[in-house]
Amino acid sequence: MALEKGQALKNDSKTVLIAAGGTSGHIFPALAIAKELRSLCPSWRIVFCGVTDGLEHKTALQENIEFRPVTAQNLPSKNDPRYWSWVKRNVSGMRLSYKAMKELKPDIVIGTGGYVSAPVLTIAKILRIPYVLHEQNSIPGRANRFFSKGAEKVFISYDVSRSYFSKKTSLYLTGNPVRPDFYHLDYESARESIGLDSDAFAVLVMGGSLGAKTINDAVRGLDQNGEWSQLIEQHPQLSIMVSTGTQNDESVAEQLSTIPQVSATPFYHDAPLRIAACDFYVGRAGAMTCAEITALGKPSILIPYPFAADDHQTENANVMKRAGAAFVCDDRSFNSRTLLEVIRSAVVEKDLLAEMGAKAKSLATPYASCMIAKEIIDLLC
Repeated sequence: MALEKGQALKNDSKTVLIAAGGTSGHIFPALAIAKELRSLCPSWRIVFCGVTDGLEHKTALQENIEFRPVTAQNLPSKNDPRYWSWVKRNVSGMRLSYKAMKELKPDIVIGTGGYVSAPVLTIAKILRIPYVLHEQNSIPGRANRFFSKGAEKVFISYDVSRSYFSKKTSLYLTGNPVRPDFYHLDYESARESIGLDSDAFAVLVMGGSLGAKTINDAVRGLDQNGEWSQLIEQHPQLSIMVSTGTQNDESVAEQLSTIPQVSATPFYHDAPLRIAACDFYVGRAGAMTCAEITALGKPSILIPYPFAADDHQTENANVMKRAGAAFVCDDRSFNSRTLLEVIRSAVVEKDLLAEMGAKAKSLATPYASCMIAKEIIDLLC
């Protein structure tokens, strides 16, 4: 089905309910799909569904997307004292989902994984409302694996994910949908926008939207023996930008900002600009982190979160490593010494960084959101 942006559709009054929340890794793919659907079908009603104190609510408000609240909680083990709290919150979430769907009468529900999608998709199944899923990680999450059995289509980001789904599941390899901003940025204008000197060698350190203690601690100890000060004497163009994470007290960012040529903040609202402007990236290996740095062709060192479900971040990172696009270091081994040495090498190995950046760019999937949106349109039209 060939469609141009803004092209009118027959019976074009459709309502799409998107269940996304928990972390930016589930929210930003949903936002990219929502923006693409808005662009292709401007008359469609797009509604986000999530928890009111989560990033999904703030994102919906910022993007002027209609929002409906649900309650949800991550699934603990049965022996965990939070288990009955999970039952209570998810039953409440199903009631709120039922109320929202009876009122909105969505034509389709989109789930992008995570615990927020569970109560919404449960009610979609009960009410026999068609739904599709998008899986960001190489190893699919529990929610997407469970709900894939009734999905019209499941969009995957890595070919290795196929083995985790039933052969009866309609799988589509699309890659990860990245926010459109990432494909309209360039290195020079991004640096100018954030006030970065044209000759600066900028290292961007991000531990994900919630933060990463291992990575923050590595930055904290960077100048403990004066070696960082010595390095910036040799390379005065060095600078580090750090996002410490929203779960950390602002004092963490304030403390890191006292280190010479380090600036830190809990969260970068202009993250796409920061990534576009940096010369080297340091961070976790969440699926959207990998998608965003490949979109902008950035060399990196990735430190997979060791407690991610099924250790999916390690597999995400290894895909990048095998392509020659990133260095990978396990969480237990990553410390101030590792960070110092990788920066010391990066600032002089410009040819290697350029090669890694090019290999990262080759992994990008710039048409993922368009592919997903058009498959959804095919289902409804």
